[in-house]
Amino acid sequence: MKTVLSALFAVGAFAGAWPQSSSSGDDDVCKRAAMSRMLWVDEDDNAVHSAAATDTDVLHYSLDIEIIPTGSSITGNNTMTVKSLVNNLTVFEFRLRSSFTISALKVDGINRTWTQISTTTASVNLGKSYNAGDVFTLYVAYSGVPAQGLGFGSITYTSQGGFPLVFTLSEPFYAYTWWPAKDENTDKATVDLRFTVPNTLTVVSNGRLISTDTVTGNKLKYYWKTDYPIVTYLVFFSAGRYNKFTGTYTYDGGTMPCEYYIYPGSDSTANRNAWLKSIDMLAGFGTKYGLFPFLDDKYGIYQFGFGGGMEHQTCTGQGSFGESLTAHEESHHWWGDNVTCAKWNDIWLNEGFATYSEAIWEEVKSGGSFAAYKSEMANNRPSNTGVTVYRYDISNVNTIFDSNAVYEKGAWVVHMLRHVLGDYTFFNTLAEYRNEFQGGSAITDDLSNVVSMVSGRNMAYFFNQWIYDDGAPTYQYGWKNYSVNGRNFVDLYIKQTQSASYPIFNMPIDVQATIGVAKPVYVVVNDAQAENLLFETSGTPTAIALDPDVWILNNGKSSISFVEGPPKVVALSPAKGSIFGPSQFTNIKVTFHKPVNATAADFSLVGNTTGAIPFTMSYDGVTNTATITPTGTLTQQAYTFTAKATITDTAAHKALDGEYGLPSGDGLPGGDFVMQLSVAPLYPANATQHNGGGLQTLATPPHTGG
Repeated sequence: MKTVLSALFAVGAFAGAWPQSSSSGDDDVCKRAAMSRMLWVDEDDNAVHSAAATDTDVLHYSLDIEIIPTGSSITGNNTMTVKSLVNNLTVFEFRLRSSFTISALKVDGINRTWTQISTTTASVNLGKSYNAGDVFTLYVAYSGVPAQGLGFGSITYTSQGGFPLVFTLSEPFYAYTWWPAKDENTDKATVDLRFTVPNTLTVVSNGRLISTDTVTGNKLKYYWKTDYPIVTYLVFFSAGRYNKFTGTYTYDGGTMPCEYYIYPGSDSTANRNAWLKSIDMLAGFGTKYGLFPFLDDKYGIYQFGFGGGMEHQTCTGQGSFGESLTAHEESHHWWGDNVTCAKWNDIWLNEGFATYSEAIWEEVKSGGSFAAYKSEMANNRPSNTGVTVYRYDISNVNTIFDSNAVYEKGAWVVHMLRHVLGDYTFFNTLAEYRNEFQGGSAITDDLSNVVSMVSGRNMAYFFNQWIYDDGAPTYQYGWKNYSVNGRNFVDLYIKQTQSASYPIFNMPIDVQATIGVAKPVYVVVNDAQAENLLFETSGTPTAIALDPDVWILNNGKSSISFVEGPPKVVALSPAKGSIFGPSQFTNIKVTFHKPVNATAADFSLVGNTTGAIPFTMSYDGVTNTATITPTGTLTQQAYTFTAKATITDTAAHKALDGEYGLPSGDGLPGGDFVMQLSVAPLYPANATQHNGGGLQTLATPPHTGG
């Protein structure tokens, strides 16, 4: 769903502008309790109710209603086919607003009693026990005048062009305002939908149109049907005066009809062409997300009286013709309709992905580009990052659909995840996420688990800091060039200065260096409040830019004076894990990226059987290299060499950062550098030995010393 707030006030049925921004912070991650039962919100008192969501599985709904515009009323029935998932099931709950009159209620054709347990919910006595696997039908006949203007959703009776217009919008939990259903995001079902209306009106709904029959009294009955599982809030109808036009989506393997229903007063070539772009979008999104999920039905757009759009499954309601709106709502058919958020706390899985897809469309459409993608992401940047994407408070619609948190920050989470994983892994992750949850529902942790599985990395930290916690980083950085033995390095000081109430963000950061006319990009991983990260460059940079393509949602980046960090090991001979033949080992050379204070006491060489090995140590202040030479021949055993954290740099007297590899370590002082090496027996010709980091076939014993 996407709203155009300026248009909301013109529709009397909708009270208040939504979604609204919220500047209040949310509580910490410990509130993330697992919920086995879906929470429902009563529109009258905001009381939270629960239903035994896991006790039953609704297989099918068959809804048959008459819409009476003159009385703003509904009369009809719904038959639910339900399977029990537990033994001894004797009660079933469904949702229907108490303002409706239930004239008949039957379980398997037998009249049964029910109790209205809240304004929105009725409890049915099934009359017998059903065991796991048993299937029963619940028939509910009802009539009444639906309540309109319940905040955001429900049903609207209005007029358009001199004719009645009646349309529904049930998100998030307003299906009960016009039809009886279990109304649970984790329980999708197939549906048959029959609507009787005055014969001056056309009815648009989900799936495919099976028939249109003439009914006594100058009425028509429209029969729509879908065999794709659908969640109740995505079931809709719109009855009004429409002009219809069509198109065809052609894909590898077939074609799918595209249907468009437009008010006669809006029916222009420009508006038709605007909506027909949705066919190109089906192809464009298909390149990134896979084929459209509902190929056996249709994709359609119909005009309705809401100022934005709503992604009703297989047919989007739109109040306008904007390209980004069309892209947003169409992409929901992958993210929101096919894979639906299981809890409203996780609504970003719908809306964040759809907002992100507005940028994907700018990238993949004809004439699109990465620059256009970046521009669209900038347009959707949240104005307030101090909110959690996860909605801890789902007591009202405004908190669920907070625009900063859910739409915009949620979109930026997807954007950042793409860069953290890289395009190949990112889109493979989306394919796996869809494959695992299509036709069903998911929560944030489900996506997190898929990301970790596909990437081979535990990505829970990413979701904890960006979804369950609030805030965003603010960066300060300074840098300094170093040259050692003909190699060039940049020591980058990074400090996160955001409020202490926000987490320290663990993120890879692109660093663009200006080296002559070249602008190579290097990547460092920043995971501390303040640290120095060393990386090797192809020349001597004259400028450094942090995150030049703006992959990270941040609250500012500013250049400051460089702050000296710890010394780091940048060269080593022999390599870690080297194996030597007897009498082949000569010495160990350790090169630091800047001058250090070091004595023999700052190093050790220990055999695993003989203990400490005596050695001499020398230091070359020109090359910043310490040489450790054993005073005798090393015997056959494993050895551990250590350069201790007591080594300090001469500039700031900071202790060694002993993690080895570039970009270097954790960027923090106070860690030993440790490596293993071995002396082994002489090997026969063609023996395969480890020599440094690789395998080498040797005719003579390996030698990597010197």
